[in-house]
This record gives sequence, C-alpha cells and structure tokens, in this order.
Amino acid sequence: MIFRALSIIKTILLSIIKLTTSYIFISSIFLILLVLSVFFFRDFVFSFAGSGERKLIYSALAMAVFSIIWGASNLIYVSIKKKKVDLSKNKYKRETPKAPDLSYLNEFERGFNQALQTISRNWAGKGSRRNGKNLYALPWFVVLGSPSSGKTSLIVESNLKFPLAHLFSQEDAKHVQPTKDVDCWVTDEAVLFDVAGQFVEHVNGKQSDTHETHYAGLWRRFLKLLRDNRPRRPINGVVLCLDLSELISLSSQERNTKAALIHARLSEMTEVLGTRYTVHVVLTKFDLIDGFHEFIGCLPTAERAKPFGFTFDLHSGRDQDKWLDEFNAAFAKLIDNLNHTTVDRISDIRSAHKRRQLYLFTREMAGLSTILGGFLGKALHQDKFSTAPHIRGIFFSSARQEAIPTNPVLQATSQKYEIAPPILPIHSGPSKQYFSSSLFDQVVFKEAGLAGDNIKIERAKRFALIGSGLAASLLYVGFFSAYWMGYESNRARADQVVDITENFEELLQQGPAQNSNASGQNYIRSLGALTSASDIFGNYRNRNWLMSQLELYQGHKIGPEVEKAYVDMLARYFLPEVAAYVRDEIAKLGEDEAGRDSNERLEALRVYLMLGDASRRNELLVKAWMEQKWQEQFEGDLKLQKALRDHLVFAIETAGLEAALDKDLVETSQRDLREVPRDLRLYRNIEQVSDRQLASSVNFRNDIGPAYNIVFDGTGKHSGSDQPIGVKEFFTKDAYLDYFVKMNDGLSVVAVEDAWVADERETVEYSQADLKEFRRKIVSRYATNYISSWNTALNRLEITDFRNLDHAVDILETLTGPDRPLNRLINRVKSETEIYEGKLIELNAEQAVDSDLPFDIYREQGLRVRRAFSNLNGLVEAEEGEKAYLEDLDAALNTLYEYLKDIRQAGERSGEVALARAKARIDLQGEDPIYTLKRVGVDLPSPLNRFFAKLADQSWKVLLQEAKKELQRSWNEEIYAGYNLNYAQLYPFNKQAEQEIPLEEFESFFGPGGKIETFYKKNLIVFVDEATGEPKTIDGRHLAIEKDFQDNLKIILDLRRSYFNSEGLIGVEYNIQPVALAAKLRRAVMNIEGQIISYSHGPRRPIRVIWPNVLTNEAESSLSVFPAGRGRPHTVTFKGPWSGFRLLDFATTKGFDSNGALIEFNFDGQKATYSLLHKGASSLARKQPLSGLILPAKM
Repeated sequence: MIFRALSIIKTILLSIIKLTTSYIFISSIFLILLVLSVFFFRDFVFSFAGSGERKLIYSALAMAVFSIIWGASNLIYVSIKKKKVDLSKNKYKRETPKAPDLSYLNEFERGFNQALQTISRNWAGKGSRRNGKNLYALPWFVVLGSPSSGKTSLIVESNLKFPLAHLFSQEDAKHVQPTKDVDCWVTDEAVLFDVAGQFVEHVNGKQSDTHETHYAGLWRRFLKLLRDNRPRRPINGVVLCLDLSELISLSSQERNTKAALIHARLSEMTEVLGTRYTVHVVLTKFDLIDGFHEFIGCLPTAERAKPFGFTFDLHSGRDQDKWLDEFNAAFAKLIDNLNHTTVDRISDIRSAHKRRQLYLFTREMAGLSTILGGFLGKALHQDKFSTAPHIRGIFFSSARQEAIPTNPVLQATSQKYEIAPPILPIHSGPSKQYFSSSLFDQVVFKEAGLAGDNIKIERAKRFALIGSGLAASLLYVGFFSAYWMGYESNRARADQVVDITENFEELLQQGPAQNSNASGQNYIRSLGALTSASDIFGNYRNRNWLMSQLELYQGHKIGPEVEKAYVDMLARYFLPEVAAYVRDEIAKLGEDEAGRDSNERLEALRVYLMLGDASRRNELLVKAWMEQKWQEQFEGDLKLQKALRDHLVFAIETAGLEAALDKDLVETSQRDLREVPRDLRLYRNIEQVSDRQLASSVNFRNDIGPAYNIVFDGTGKHSGSDQPIGVKEFFTKDAYLDYFVKMNDGLSVVAVEDAWVADERETVEYSQADLKEFRRKIVSRYATNYISSWNTALNRLEITDFRNLDHAVDILETLTGPDRPLNRLINRVKSETEIYEGKLIELNAEQAVDSDLPFDIYREQGLRVRRAFSNLNGLVEAEEGEKAYLEDLDAALNTLYEYLKDIRQAGERSGEVALARAKARIDLQGEDPIYTLKRVGVDLPSPLNRFFAKLADQSWKVLLQEAKKELQRSWNEEIYAGYNLNYAQLYPFNKQAEQEIPLEEFESFFGPGGKIETFYKKNLIVFVDEATGEPKTIDGRHLAIEKDFQDNLKIILDLRRSYFNSEGLIGVEYNIQPVALAAKLRRAVMNIEGQIISYSHGPRRPIRVIWPNVLTNEAESSLSVFPAGRGRPHTVTFKGPWSGFRLLDFATTKGFDSNGALIEFNFDGQKATYSLLHKGASSLARKQPLSGLILPAKM
C-alpha cells in the first residue's frame, strides 16, 4: 500500500510538471499577465482615450482581442503538433527495417501468450487460489545478460521450486541448454523471464545486420507483449547477470561498449513499459577468480549459502544516481569484511600456497572496485532522456564451477609487459552452489513491490487540458475579486501605521523607564510600537514584486521608513543598554577572587566582545546567553522575554549592529583570564559550547522509573541541592565519542576563538605540538570531571528515610520487585562509563620492542573512566552460566523484606513480634537480616555501601519504633492505668487521703519482683543502661525514651532501696533522737507502732525505729506531750500501717543537719523537736519520694 501511494503521488507530480510545461498552460499565463498589464496600466496605454469610461472600453476590447489570439494560437499549435507526430510515425515506418521473418515473430508471440495462459490457468503462487485472472498475483522479473553469462545456471541453481516445470518441459532443469529466445520459469514466488543474451547485445540503427535486426525485433515484440498483457505493472524488476571473468578480461573500450548496450536495453524497457522497476546486478562465475576456492574453504557452510554483496538505499526520482556514491563505500566495506575474514581464517590454513592464494584473492577483489564502478556507472546511470530504474544492489555468485580461473592482477601485468598470461588449473571437484541458493528468495523477490505502475497518457492529457482551462479561469476571476479587497486592506493598514507613529512619538517624549539593572527592557514599549507598525505590512523584503503590484501592496514605501526608525532605535538605545548589562555582569564577577577567572566571566566577556564585533559574532551564542539572563530576570513574563529576544535577533542578525565597548574593562578582564592556564580555558570553552548544544541530561528519575520516587530521596536535598539528580549530557558515552572527541580533535578552531577572547592573537601562535599537549591535558581533565560528575550524582542519591513499618516494607518490596531500581541504576552507570571495551592490543614483532608505542589518548582516558566504576559495574556482570553478584545481594534484601513483612502481617500482634525480634537482635539470638545486610554492604562500592547501610539502619529504626509502640501499650495497660485507677489517690501518694495503700499491694506493685520491676526487667532492661537509666545505643540506634520518663522511672525503681530491705521485704529502719523540748513541757512520749521514744529534758539518745513493726497487730502511732504542772497532756494519734509516716508528716521539717532532718511538733505554741536519721540512706523526710508520686503516661 505504501508503494502504491508513492506511485500515485509520483504520477500526480509528473502530471503537474507536464501541465506546467505545456504550451497551453504557458500561453494561458502569458495571456493573464498581458490582460493584467492592460488593466493596471490602462491610464498610460490608452492615454489618448480621454475619459476613464473610454479607457475601460478600450481595455475590454484589447482583452477580448488577446483572448481570440490566444485561442487561435492554441488551435494552430495543436494542429501543427498533430501533423508532426503523423510525419514522425510515417518516417519511423519508412526507416525501420522490416523483420526478416515475420512468421518467426508471430510464432514467438504465440508461444509467449501460451505461456501466460498456462500460468493463468495453473499457478498464482503458493497458497493462492486459481481464478483465471491472476497474471498480477505473482511478480514478474526479467533476467538479462550477455550470452553465456550464467543466467540460466543462476536460476536453476538457486534452490527455487518450479511447480509448472512439467508444462514447460523443464523437468531436466539441471541440464542447462542455451536460451533460444525467452524461457519462462515459474516459481512459487515469482515468474522469471530468461532472455537470450543476443537480445541484449543487438545494435539498433540502419547499419545493423540481419542477425541483429532479427533480435531487435524480438526484443521490441517481447517488451510490447509485457506491456500489453500487464499494462498496469508490466514487470517488477530486472536481474542483470554479468560474467565477472569476462568483464575483467575485456578492454576498456569493450567494457564501454557493453555498458552502452545494457544502458540502451534498460532505457528501452523504461520507455516502452512506462514503469520504474528494480535492478539487481549479479556478478556470476565468481569461482573463476583465482583463489576463490581457498576463500570458500574458509567460510562456514551457512555463509556459503547467503547472498554475498550489498544493497543500496532507496532514493527518490531526482536522486537515482546516489547509488554511485554509495557504491565505493559499500564495496570498501565488503573488502574490509573480506580482509577480516581472511585474517581470522588464514592462521588455520597450513598450506603456504593456499594462504598465498587466499591473500591474492583479497587483492584481486580489491582491484575490482575501479572496473565495476566504472562499468556499472556507465551501464546504469540516469540520463536526462529517460527515467532510471531503482538500482537496488550488487551481488556475487557461483552457480557452477566449470571453466578456467583468471587472475586479474597477473592478466593486467601480462598485458602491460606484453607477455603471455599464466594458465591456471581448472577446478577438479564437483560443482556446488555458492552465494546463489537464497539470492532470489531473500533479496530479489522481497523488493518486488518497489516497482511503479504505468501511467496512461490519455489521463495525463485530459488532466493537462482541464487543469489549464480551470487554472486560467480561476486566476482570471480571482484577480478582480482580490483587487478591491487589496485596495481596502492597504488603506486600512496605512491608517494603523499613522496611529502607531503618533503613539511612538508620545512614548519618545515621555522618555525611558529608569531601571538600574536594565537589560533592554527600558525601551521595550517604544520598540514594541515600531515593531507593531512594521508587522502591519509584514516583511516587505520577501514580497514578490508581481504579487505586490497585484495586491496594491504599500509596504515597499512604508516599510523602509518604519524599519529605519526601528534600526536607529536599536542602535542608539537598545543594543547599548544590552551591552551595558553584559559589561556590569563582567565587572560584578571581577569583584571577588572566585568570579575573576570563572567560566561565567569568560562567557560574559565572549558575549560582550561579540556585541561589539559583528565579524566575529556567533549569533546563537549571544542569543542563548541573553535568553538565559532574561529568563532569570523576568521569570514568568513570557511576553517580555520573547519581545526582548526578537529585538536582539533583529539587531545582531538582520541589521548587524555593533555596540561600543568599554576598552578598559575588556583589557582588565582579558588580563585576569590570561592568568588561567590555557588548557583549562580551552576545556571550559568546549564544555560551555556543550551546555548550549547538548540539552538532554541523564536523569536518574527517568532511568529508574516510578520506583525512583518510592525508594530514593527525590532531589537529594541531603546533599545541599534541590536540583533533580542526574548528569549533564556532556558526560555521557555518546557525547564522549561523538562530541568531545571531535571538538578536541578540532581544537585549533577553539584555540583561535579563545585567543581572540583573551586578546592573545598577536602574541600567541600554537604549534602542532602545543595543540597535541593541550589535547592530552584536556582529555585528562575531561575524564577527571567525567568521573567526578558521575560520583557526585551517585553520592547525591540517598535511600529515603523510613517513616514507619509499612513504608519500610513498601520500599523493600520495590527494591526486590520486578522494577529492580538498583539494577537499572547500575546498568545506566555501566552503559555510560564503559566507553571503550577493555581488551589487550595485539602487537607485531616490531611494535613489541618499541618502548614508545603510540596510544590513543581518548581510549586511555576512557578506560580510566571505566576503571573508576569497574567495581560498581561488575555487580551486574556475570560469566556464562553464573549469576551476577547483585542477584546475591538481592537475596539479602529479600530476606530483610520478608523479615519486616512478617511483622506487618502479624496484625494486632505486630508490636509484640517487633519487640521480641528487637530483644532477640540485642541479645544476638536467632537470625538477624539487618546485621547481614549491613555486613554485606560494607565491602560494596559506593553508593551501594551507603544504600545498604541506610537500609539496615532505617530497618532497625522502624523495628525499634514498633517495639516502642508495644512497650508503650504494655506500660499503659499494665502499669500506668493500674496505678492511676487504684493507688494514686491513696496515702502516702496523696497526703490528704484518708485511705492508705495496703502494704501487700504496695509491695506487689513497687517492691522487688513487683509489677514495675517485672516490667522493667522483662521489657526495658535490654534497652537502657542500668547504671544511668538512659537508653543504650545499640547498632547506632537507641529506643526513643523521653527524658521525663527516664527520670521518673529511676525514682520509682529507687523505691526498692528506700522502702525494702536487702532481702526484698518491705521494711524501713531509722533513728529518732529528741533534740529539744519547750520549757513549759516537762515530758514528750512518742509511740511508733509500739516503739516508745520518751524524753524529759535530760540526756538525749537515738532510738531505733523499725517499719512496719510486726510486734503489734493493730498499728498505731502517736505523740503525747505533758505540760509542767498539772495540765492535761496533748496527744495526736494515727492508726494504720502507714501511721508512723502520718505522724512524721504531722510535724514540720525545720531543716537538715549532719544527723538528719529536724522535725518539729507544735502544740499550741509549745514545741518538741526531734532529729530523724534514715539508717544507711538519706532521710526520707528530705526526699519524700512517695508524696505526689506521678507515673509518666508517655514513654
């Protein structure tokens, strides 16, 4: 279908060309121009007529006369042309010699028609139905060639199947007989017409003999039969067989004659058949080249059956001879492949004679290039009198090995020195098929659809006649309609220009807007006004003069005036402002050390110099630099950016304006930049040019795919940059080979521009040695930056932090899933850093002893890049039958994934499972995929070592998070809730409470082995330091326990030492010693659960007190003071197991001394003071740990 469409398009284009070159069309155009001239210049032509109405009448009469003359001339032309055609036909009939045997031609035609009937009735191709109308079902090919050129042998030895051989008496096809006229070979895929060689070699003309006239008649009849029987597509292609040995043996003159004959036959086919067909050239008898059999012996059996040759690209009609340009390259490539095959195989040949023959064969083949190129160029070239066919390819074949070989080299030598050529031995083995068995199937038949269809002459004539009349009518009518529209349009546009000009004058009077950082925007309104005025009439320079006159176009008058004002505005205001902006950028960069010799200042200076020198200006560079600055300055204002760019383009490209430069600034900047080493400057130039020309950077997000956003930290903000992570295209393999190498090889051009920017043209002239050293340094610097860029990009990549367990499982699932982001990342790095293949170079004997071997600097540095990433790239490499090491790493990742996934799938028990696994990991029990992954990643190359360390660390983090959640839940349910609901409102935790906590419950909750200690030892002891109570750092992480919880927990655990003895039983021992008694009191008696401390202003001694006192069943504590005289005693009494503490709480703590706390009892102003000392510890009165005890809710 594609070729059919191309054929239709081609037909239409040819018809249009024929139409536009016809006499009727040209005369019609001339008539229209003549009529228009009379109409537009009627005032001048008919000035004698007087009034305008009379001029119109004369104009109409003149146009009518012209129309009559036009019609009459066309009639005369047609009649004369017809008469010439008739005379030509009669002359042709008189001059054409009569066929010597008309009956033979008729017999030939009957035989041809019978063959076609046989094909129609019996065969339409393999798998097709026989419907009686299938002449187009199979493609037709004509096999041409000189006599004995091997046409028939090629057909019968090509492994083709001939389903109708029994009907064409071709059962014994292997026994080749000379072709008499035309033999028809019907195969499964096509019909082949084997044409006798005499058809090709006959000469047309009056001097032809009877024999040649006979074959010329047969040839013409054959072409006529093809055209009549298949008018739409007579043939699909031609297979041109050339005897290679004969071609070599012919003299130059004989080859030219043979080429001319072939060209004549092909031209006749094109002319008679009216179609463009394909031509495949087959050079037969390849075996007659000396050394052929040694060459064939080197090839595998499969290679011997494949077509040996090359094809050409398919070209359009005007480019048909481009195959000649491709021939040399294709033949050279064929010889290169032949040489490589020879080098690979020659070591396997033991016979010196055979090796010599094989080498000689390659030289003979190489020498055929000139002969074949010249011959085929003359035989198949496109001339201006006919349409050349599609030349598709050239192939070599050897269907049979029967004749004596020839040696072109020896033959040429013998001819030069006029000696007899040597006689070579004939091949003695059996004949075989070489390079021919699949030639038709794989090459010729597959291109059958390239042939074009025949175009009927009648259709072209009708199209030309109708088209000419229609075009003339449309032009004639359209002119009068367009005239008035053009007049009104031009008047309206002229009025708009006047309005805009008035507005422009107002803007000039207002003056520009003041802007300290102006880069051209100050005059944007004034320039916009002039631009809009210029746009009204468009680009007057590109307007055709004739069309301008037809449309009454006034742009040629108004446009130059508007443009003059516009250019003046650009030169006086806009371009100087742009140059001043660039100047300020240069000065600003030169203010500090970092920017003085920076790339940015070098680039700005280059742009500045180009603004002042149109002869050295690179418009693309200037435009790109200013566009970037305008984008940064006016981000989001697309309209302003576009306007500034358009004004700049007009100023530097169209008008070629130059700006005045600050010479002092230029000299200072050039002096600073000259301090930069030249090789560094040259490298900067190359890199800066690449930034403008190479825009497609390597983006890891695109390479890795959707998994990137899941696994990695977006833009690598941890590295201090929020830009997408990637590598610019300059540091890619393609840029290295296709861009950098060419730029560095062409360093002289870059050096000239650098010398111009740095003002070194007069003082510096680089030698070839200088340039060579510069190239060496530049490629080394480039390789260093290449490695650094990729390392920087990889170092910016970071695994994202795990937010929680679900997030961790999702990330690990992505890493181990089918997306395989790590594999994609490493494979991309591998593809870009393995620039050259690392292999040893074979040296010959002379090179092996040469100490100063030349080495490709690009390959050297490319291998340096490869070595820098060899460890990383090696992770995805594997020997045959083995796995890549990265797959083993995937196993460690998968184990960790299953480890965390099991925790998540535990559902409500996930925290419990996480806590258990965290404890097991701390106690070094069971499997530890986190440690395994971390240990595996230690020896990995960057960045995988960081990735694996991060994955292990983040997995441990979320495991501790889940463990803490479980601890928090257990704490709240087992400890916090129980305390607040049952004990927080009881004494001694609440001093005002009447109810007390039973000692048994106090002991079971706070004592050794109680709930708090059990919770601590069961859950927390593995995570905290027993000495300090702070979380222990385990594998870089600790359980995130708040400081308030740590402090309170330590206080609670210390209750064991304060209220329980060493045996774990509840018990407190302390001493009470009277200190003072008021003078009005004579005695004080204290009873603490039956333990009496009595004092009467006498000696003081400490009394040991035990709590609880097990000697009494009903605990009671009291204090009685007896006044002097006969007053009644004052007594305070408390009951219960905590009565002793309540009694002490009744007192007031007055202070502390070395013996303990001083407590004071006050009875109506009469005081009794005691010293309270806790045995073996600090005073409970000082700390009061149970008073207001609060258990923290949040861990």
